[in-house]
Amino acid sequence: MNLDKLGELTDCEYDKAHTCNANRFPQSDRLVHCISSQDEPADSWQMHGIHYADADEVAMGEADYVNEITYHTMIEVGYCPFCGVGLYDT
Repeated sequence: MNLDKLGELTDCEYDKAHTCNANRFPQSDRLVHCISSQDEPADSWQMHGIHYADADEVAMGEADYVNEITYHTMIEVGYCPFCGVGLYDT
């Protein structure tokens, strides 16, 4: 999911993302810098945990289609939980 699509999903605007080789699930665990939230200025790094449904979840009726987002969580972070880099230093 690109930053624009994530912004549409969350009503935020993002200007950059942190990626590192230590993150084994970069599609699901995204680290992004938020510059606007609900049309208010912001300056926060956020970790988004996005779960995409698989075929088993569709078969069990827990999702309508494969890759449907079934839940999404977000927390503010200052450091990458995967590689340890200070995000505000980048």
